[in-house]
Parts: sequence; C-alpha cells; structure tokens
Amino acid sequence: MSDQITHFGVSNASQLMSGFHEMGNELLTNLIQYYSEPNEKKTLRMWKMKEACQLIGRSEAYVRNLEKESTEYIPYKDDKGIRHYSLSLINKIRDRAKTRYQRPDGSKPIILSISNFKGGVAKSTTTLHMVQKCALAGLRCLVIDLDPQATLSLWFGYVPDIDVKEDETIRPALEGDSSNIKKVIQKTYFDGVDIVPGNLSLSDLEITLSNLSIQEEQLKTLGMPNVRITNCVKHIEDDYDIIVFDCGPNLGMLTINAVTCSNSLLVPIPPMMNDLGSFVTFTGTLETLFKHVGKSFDFFRIILTKHPESMLSKQIEILMREKFGAYILQKNIVNSVEIEKASSSFSSVYEMPKRSSKSYNRAINCLNGVFNEILDAFKDIWTAQNELYLRGKAHEQ
Repeated sequence: MSDQITHFGVSNASQLMSGFHEMGNELLTNLIQYYSEPNEKKTLRMWKMKEACQLIGRSEAYVRNLEKESTEYIPYKDDKGIRHYSLSLINKIRDRAKTRYQRPDGSKPIILSISNFKGGVAKSTTTLHMVQKCALAGLRCLVIDLDPQATLSLWFGYVPDIDVKEDETIRPALEGDSSNIKKVIQKTYFDGVDIVPGNLSLSDLEITLSNLSIQEEQLKTLGMPNVRITNCVKHIEDDYDIIVFDCGPNLGMLTINAVTCSNSLLVPIPPMMNDLGSFVTFTGTLETLFKHVGKSFDFFRIILTKHPESMLSKQIEILMREKFGAYILQKNIVNSVEIEKASSSFSSVYEMPKRSSKSYNRAINCLNGVFNEILDAFKDIWTAQNELYLRGKAHEQ
C-alpha cells in the first residue's frame, strides 16, 4: 500500500470504500423512511372512485351497490367522505364482478428476461413499470432481481445489504436445493407483485457459478450451472402469470441462467449510437450461447428507452426500424421528468397520485402505450396456447 502524495489521493482505498458503503446504506435507509410512511415500509397509493371504476371495469353504481351488500367491499373514506380504494380491494371487486383477466387453460406463464450488455439503458426502470402495470391489470407477477446493484429491490423498499441478507436472495436456491426459491420470495407493498430481492452477494454468486472446480463438485447434485434458475422456476411457475428477471449489465452466469430459463426476452435500447453498438455485441454473444441449444422465444422485442426525441435519436430510430422491423415495439419510452421525479423518491410513475399536469399525462400515456402493447402481445400468446390446448383435448376425445 503506497502513501498518497497529494490531497487528491487515498492511502487506504479499502477502508475508504468500506466507509462509503456503510454511510451510503445509512443514507439510503433514511431516504426510504423519509419517502415512506413513518415507521413503516413503503405503502402503495390508493385510487379514488372514478379511477377505481376504470380499473375494475364497472360503473360507480355497481361499486356502490357492492358496499351495501357487504362490508368487505367498503373502501377507506377520508374526513371529507371521499372514497379511496386499495389495489387489493380493486382486485377483490374485479373477482366478484368477473372482470379480472384470467390466463386461459393450457397457457404458460410468461418468463421474461429484461437484459442488455450495457448499463444505463433503463433495464430496472422498464422492469419496475412493466410488472406494476401487469399487476394493475390484475395479473400475478414475480420479479427476480439478478443485478448486484439491486436498484429494483431498492425501489421496492429493500435496502441492499441491510434489509436483504445473502440467504434472502436467489443464492441459496442456486447453490443448494432448487426448492429454496419458495423460501426467498417476498410479498411487496404492491398487490400482485412478489419479489426475490438482490444485493451485492450476487457478485460472489457470479464467480461461484463460473468456478470450474466448484461446479465439478456440484454438477451431480445441482446440475449444470447454466440451468439452475430453470430448475428453481419449475417449483413456482404455476403460482404466477408473469415471472420477470431484472438482469445485470453483462452476460455473466446469472444472465445466462435467466435467458436460458426464459420463454421471452425484452431488450431495452436507447436510440443512440453507443447503445446500438452494445446491442450488436450483445446479439453476437447470444448467437454463440444459443447456437447449440436450439433456443426459441414465445416473445422477443426491442424496446426503445430513454428516447430524447432529438433529431439524431429520431434518425437512429428510423434506421433501427428499417433494419429490425416488427421486432421493435411500436411505442417508445421517452425521456421524462416524471420518471426522474418518481425514481428520485424510490417509486414509479404508477405510484404517483394522478395529476392534471402535461408532463404527468405525457409520461403516463407513454408508459401505458408501451406496456399495453406488451400486455396485448402476452394475451395473444396465451390465446394461441389455449387454442392449441383445446385442439389437443378434442383430439384426445
């Protein structure tokens, strides 16, 4: 260890980083407490009558009549008598009204990796808003945080390395009995979304899964290191409609596990030259990975994220659409002040109270356009799977 020769240097970098890590975790804890209810974990916003009825798909008269019928349908009322509906109550009313979408018989859950080589392309932001949109539609969602930075876990109220211990990540399910996946799934404050949180220990897991000497010992009992997540998901796939992996900015063993397990892949790319170049490298690596396994996807799309809508980005978008055609979603996620505001308070645009401002309306309409397009695709896939299932049943008879 060398001494620093100017005040710009550091004589003990390990000690300094340890201090930053400790103080940073304390700061994150304080910030989450500031933006959450006092002395409680994060809570989800509520919806007023008009918004709730739009989500339920029934009239205000129908919802009011349910209140008279049973106390279980009575919402919270503030001191002005205004009704406020939780998502849990909205789903309960949907179930009673039979307006909640049910994945059809014979269809498989969407197992989706959201992945790219590069950091800063809005993978976690896309994952957060997508699973919340799916939950708002009444679907059962599980999100698995595979990024050691654990940004997604933080947004769901888990401070990595404080609220999440090593054995509360996916690690014990990949290094031991695959059924351990059931033990590490956590409920979130967002009704319909469960999570397997992440933390820094996932970096060590990446190294372990890539260590040949360790894997030679584990091969007979745990199977190949690239299919560990596949083995885990078999234990819980019937409990969910959508399982989403938020992958790290690499193609390490955790991402390889996720993509191998997935029947769907969503690749976020900002329409910029360096991000396009990273995507090209990413696809070249995936080609090598998939070459000998005959990999297929029920759903594969590119999503243009963080779109600045500048002249240059629009030109790159045009070129990408000319080359990649229908594989790019029709709708884009544009740069948004509202998304930045939500992220700075550890939340999403869907968690923010409805406002009449132009920036809010632009952001929510943009997100709804993108994720409705994805949801419609999922429903088309499920319908096609159901038709095959029914034809198979008819053939058996």
